Amino acid sequence: MCGRYYIEIESDLVEIRKILSDLNERFPERPALDRLKSGEIFPTDIVPVIRLWETQEGIKLLPDLMQWGFDDPYPLINARAETADSKPTFRKSFQEQRVLVPAMAFFEWQKPVEAGQKKTKLKLSQPQEAVFYMAGLYRSLAPEKNPLQLTGQFVILTAAANESIRPIHDRMPLIVPRPLLRPYLLDPDRARDLLHSPVTQPFLAEVAN
Repeated sequence: MCGRYYIEIESDLVEIRKILSDLNERFPERPALDRLKSGEIFPTDIVPVIRLWETQEGIKLLPDLMQWGFDDPYPLINARAETADSKPTFRKSFQEQRVLVPAMAFFEWQKPVEAGQKKTKLKLSQPQEAVFYMAGLYRSLAPEKNPLQLTGQFVILTAAANESIRPIHDRMPLIVPRPLLRPYLLDPDRARDLLHSPVTQPFLAEVAN
């Protein structure tokens, strides 16, 4: 599963700075912008995501502001990739409202080797990609439930853990390869193929604070 992840909005990384710049330029009056979370991200936090936008220049991938977790009635933060296109809770979102969730790492807790020991919190990042994108789905919010003017709420898709994560946990976020970022958002068939594809990107683990 994915219960927490990390993104440093004030990072010097050009990719992250571009996301923040676009948000500030496009949504200066949105109350949600003042609640944008940075660092370790928890369920219900407001964070940047990437989705399709229709512009005068055509369809573009641009950042937006959303809250992590469907109110269902408590926050539902993950969806299994294997069933996201068929399960009633997520089927409509899969068809029409896919989203990319930028991250610099995610967290997992490794079970202790011996009884009585505490779980070890691990920070997992990609050795060759400072920023990666997790597959997500979103749904819109009714205006009367949306005082912060969020576009919606999202869940992160999870897949079977690959070899680098399996010793720690049996699930992991579904990572969208960079060549598939646009196809995942644009094409339901390409997105469906990704749901059933193994995550090949390796991750490195370090003990987190």
